[in-house]
Amino acid sequence: MATEQFSGPIGYAVFVSERSADLSAGLRAILDRAGQGLIDLIDIEVIARGSAGEPTKLELTDITCSPAERAALAGIESGILDTEDLNSISAELTDTQLAVAVVYEDLTLSAAAAAWAKVGGTELFSGGIAISDLEVSLEEGDLQ
Repeated sequence: MATEQFSGPIGYAVFVSERSADLSAGLRAILDRAGQGLIDLIDIEVIARGSAGEPTKLELTDITCSPAERAALAGIESGILDTEDLNSISAELTDTQLAVAVVYEDLTLSAAAAAWAKVGGTELFSGGIAISDLEVSLEEGDLQ
């Protein structure tokens, strides 16, 4: 969780699978990372395409996963994804697929931030780099 000393980058990932796929192992992996303090889960949404191609938010009870994962993730939906986000996701899906969208704060550097805060350090910037920008830098030879 963000503090006055440290706020990790906010990230997201959207995974697509067939609606019938058992998503338990992936959900357990996310819960494990959260339990280790590596991420703070902000939102998990399950999205499918409706009959007219519109985005449809599904409940965790609509997907194949164990009762343990359902219970652990109950109430995690924050609604942070807006209509544009949902439309973009559903546009990529077929009628037999669903998407799991995960929004999280990356806390992997929180221990370093805490150590530096003890000696008077503060976080100056935090953020991410788009993979497309990294790819361009690699192609142009800007990175060694």
